[in-house]
Parts: sequence; C-alpha cells; structure tokens
Amino acid sequence: MKKFLLSVAALAMSFAASAQVDVQHQRVGVVEQSPYFAQQSAVVHKAAKRIAANQRWVGYYSSDALAAAHKGMGIYNFPGDNKVAICLSEAILKPYVGKNIVGLRFGLCEEIGSSSISLYKSASSKPGDVCRSANVEKCVIGWNEVKFSEPYPIKAGEELYAGYTYTQLADNTDTKSYPFSAVKDGLADQPLWVYCKLGNDTGWYNFSMGGYNISIQVLVEGDFAEYDVMPSDFGTVKGAINSNVETSVEFTNNAVEAVSSLDYIVSVDGVAGSEQHVAISPSVGYNKIGTFKVSIPCGSTEGLKNVKVEVTKVNGHKNGGATIVAEGKLSVAANVYKRNLCIEEFTTEQCGNCPRVAGYLHGYLETADPNRVFAVCHHAGYYTDWLTKSCDKTLLYLYNDGGSTFAPAMMFNREPDFKSTYATGQKDNVVIPGSATEISKYASKYLDKTMADAKLDVSVAYNESESKAVIVVTGESNDAYDKESALLTLYLTEDNVEAKDQSGVSFGTTYYHQHVIRDFNSAWGDKVTWEGNKFSATYEFDVNSAWKKDDLKVVAFLNKHSTKSRIDNRIENVAGKNLVQNSTSIESVGSAYNVVEVARYNAAGQRISGKQKGLNIVKLSNGKTLKVMVK
Repeated sequence: MKKFLLSVAALAMSFAASAQVDVQHQRVGVVEQSPYFAQQSAVVHKAAKRIAANQRWVGYYSSDALAAAHKGMGIYNFPGDNKVAICLSEAILKPYVGKNIVGLRFGLCEEIGSSSISLYKSASSKPGDVCRSANVEKCVIGWNEVKFSEPYPIKAGEELYAGYTYTQLADNTDTKSYPFSAVKDGLADQPLWVYCKLGNDTGWYNFSMGGYNISIQVLVEGDFAEYDVMPSDFGTVKGAINSNVETSVEFTNNAVEAVSSLDYIVSVDGVAGSEQHVAISPSVGYNKIGTFKVSIPCGSTEGLKNVKVEVTKVNGHKNGGATIVAEGKLSVAANVYKRNLCIEEFTTEQCGNCPRVAGYLHGYLETADPNRVFAVCHHAGYYTDWLTKSCDKTLLYLYNDGGSTFAPAMMFNREPDFKSTYATGQKDNVVIPGSATEISKYASKYLDKTMADAKLDVSVAYNESESKAVIVVTGESNDAYDKESALLTLYLTEDNVEAKDQSGVSFGTTYYHQHVIRDFNSAWGDKVTWEGNKFSATYEFDVNSAWKKDDLKVVAFLNKHSTKSRIDNRIENVAGKNLVQNSTSIESVGSAYNVVEVARYNAAGQRISGKQKGLNIVKLSNGKTLKVMVK
C-alpha cells in the first residue's frame, strides 16, 4: 500500500492563515512505498467495457492502467465522508471543445460500497457547482464506469473537475484506508483535489500525488479525426543572424493510432519554408505527449520575429485536428551568449519537508558544472527563521499562486515555466521538484536549450586585514537585449551554516544550511549604467569574522523586475566566484590580493577617511580607480 506523509498540525496551521495576504503552505504529500508494496507488480492493465469509435477516455492519463488490488492510495490522516477529483484544465479540454462528456470511470483498489460521481464547474480555481452527477450503488475493485443521464457540452476556455465520493478510514494499517488507484502514467505534476475536514473547516484542498495520477477519467463523445496531432506554443527562441536555431515543439496525440512520423512547415514573419519530415521514435500513443525538433532560419536581420510551426501530416496522412499550428517568437541578434543557471531555493527551519528537497538540490549540484550553475537560498515561503533577510520576504512576490506561498520550492532563472501549485491554470516561477533527476531535467533545459542576450563576469578581491570584499562585475550585451530594464543583483552566500532548530531531521542530527544569504545589494537589483553595450560595477561588502571565508561565494546576475506581472522577472544570465580562490578555481583574481587602497573620495570628489554610504571613488596602488557603492 501507499500513504501520504501528511503533517496534520502543519497543514492546519497553513490553512488557518488564509485570511492573510499571503497564505503560507508547507507543501507535503509525499508517497511512501512499503517494502511489501515495492516487491509487487503494482500496475495492471485492466480494460473495462469497450467504448465506441467516437468516444475517448480523458483525464490525467487515458490508458486502462490501474494499481493492483490492495495496493492503493489514501489519506488516513483525514478520515470521513470525502470526495476526490481531478482538474480538467483548459489545456486538457482544448482538443475536445464542441464534443460532449457523457460519463466517467474511476479505479479502486478496495471495495468502498456505494458512491456517486460528479462533474463540477470551476469556482476560484477549485471544484464549484455540480453540473452533472450520478449514483453508484455498489463499487467494485477495478474500473467503475457510470453514464450521465444527460451529456455535458465542452465549451472553449472552460475548466472542469471530475470525481467521486468515498469514506476515508483512519487506520493506517488497514488496506481499506488506501482505496483509490493511482499510477505513474500520463501528464506530470497534476494535483489531487480532496474534499475533507481540515481542523474546523471542511472544503476542497489541493494534495500532491508524488508523481502518481489518480485513476479518474471522463468519457468524451464526438466526431474525432482519424489523425489528429495538436502542437503547443513554444515561447521565445534566441538565435544569431545568418544561422539556424533548433528548438523542441511539444505535441499531443489526440488520435487512436500511435504517432511514428510528422510533417511540418516553419514560417518566419509569414514566409514559409518547405515541408519537412521527422520520424518520432519511440512512437507516441493516444493522449500522450511527445516532442519533435524543428530548425528555424534566423535570416540576415536582427529583431523579434513571429514563428509558426504547422503540423501538416501525421504518419503520412493529413492532420485533421482543430489546432495544428504552434506559435512562438524568434529573437535574432548579431551574437548570443551561453546562458548559465541560478537556482533559488525557498526554505525555513519551520519547514519539515525542506531538508528532503534540499537534499535533491545538493544531489544535483554534486554533478553540475560549478562555473555555470549557482544556488541561492531564501529563508521564506513557509514562515521565516533566524537566517531570513529582507530580500527573502520581498521575493515572495514571485509566487504567482493566488496569494499562496509555500516551502520547499525552487526557481530556475525565475522563468515562469511551471504550473501554479494551488491556483489552477496559471503559470508560475516557482516549482516543487520531486527528485534530483527532476532538477537535472529543468537545469538541462536552461543550460542546453536557451541562450542569453547578455553575459557577465565576476572578480573578487578580499582584504583580510580590513575584512572586506571588493567585487567587480563586468558585462556586455547584444543589441536585442532590453538594457533599459536591466538590473544587477548581487548576493554574498555562505555554505555549511549549522542550523539552530531545523524541522524534519532526526533527533540528535546536526543539519547544515547551504547557500545562505549573508549580504546583498538590493532586493530587485540596481539599475545598470551602460556604456554602449558594456558595463562595469563595483561593490564592497563587509565580511563578518564569524563567517567561514572558504564557504563564502559571490553570485551576481542580470535580471528584470515588473511590478505589473509576477511572471515577467526573468534572470538573463548569472555568474559567480568564491570569495577565497583556490587551486580548483577556473580563474583567479591574481594580483588583486596584492593591491591596496591608497585614497578614497565621495561622489563630490572630497577625500574621505573611510567608507561612506553611497558612491565611493577608490584609488588603488596599481593605478586603477574603482567606483564602489557602499550601503
């Protein structure tokens, strides 16, 4: 059997905060397999009654896969007369607009007696009014199929929920406490909606399935094309003039026959190329998602261009789908730069699940390129702790989740490429990775498949006698980069900081925080002063004697900040450098260690005896002059 590891007290505390502007959640719900369960073949393919040629099963997955009997899932911490439901998002329903939902099936691993099924309209991103329902007198282990008395027509832009009722038992040793089937099949990162009692309140709450999808599917009826592939829009691709840039286009197979080949046409600013053919291996089955690579010509002019990719044929036959064109943008510049990655983690000592997810990050970082991947930890999201900086709380703005914040969580270059955890149907900068492998997948995308319009370099000179670090950040951009919106953010971070009272670790275990922010320039970064397409900025940080110098690192990045949109705050590029260079460093500040300050002036040109808040002009013994911002 499987179970959710749920902290009742933590969840009750988080939902009790719903009156606040930011609802804080400790996102839990991690599936644990018992040794007995792990030794079994947990998934069976058990088809129910054969459906008609004009019908399709639609849900988080569409196959007949079920969890085996007595190997289900449940939430014994929340006993009572509960309901479970899936979200049929606009994206899931898009291929079926104009068709009808005529029934529902759900899979069980235990007998639950009687039940009822319902189709719900969406209200505030959760199940709302019931629009269709039916009773089930006696449920069976396996698939339970039920027809609605009246079909429901699917409308464009609509979001629905579908599910069933059951009685949740409280005995975690009884297999009957784990009644519903869930399998690792279909769409990724899909939530389970549960109607249950939490504290003194009863309502719909969002639970994580830990990588599994519950066995709930609606039966859609209508006229289906024999060959139907729907490509998805692919965002902005960057490339250099007089070159071709390659990108991946995701598609959904809405036809019964597996997709083994596609033909497509790429158009740039209305100019179409020749039809191209690509083999799809392995083939992509019905309602499965696949990808294919396309080559886009950048042309000989710079600028932002409109791109369309039309899927014309499926397995050599005309694509009969309603949506056969994917759209995106092409940003063309004279030159583009390799893009590094900044991973920002949200954590606190009150978060019992944070050590586990931090372990995923550290597992990935062990094999990541330290010259291209940098990490920063914000102690916020689920309350705060003694390591919280003011910038950590400010950056909670980047949660695009209906006012909710939570930990553990991560951002990857602050890209809004993820689904909101609680606000269904929205994009978010924040995600909860389920493994080091998942982090590696996200990281590979940004490191290998995206380019930057700007780059930057960091050099650090540490003056041990004065306990201060002088950081010089230089950079350059191409003409396509939005220099007016460019901001420069700096963090001084420390690794191996001993925790005071970390939740979620074994008694007597010493836990160490990584990537702790010790100092920073400003929450959103400072405006960059450009000289043409280049800039140079110098900062000075005091270094506390209690901080371990060998564990200190400077992380700097170019970012933007929008007060109008939470999902328009991306990091263009990032660089970093250890405070103290060693033999393994790829670059050394070299003679900077022997350089000393000989004079200092304020912005008015008056000589000053020491650091003064604001702009300081520093003359060095090697003849160079630095402009330093002192906080």
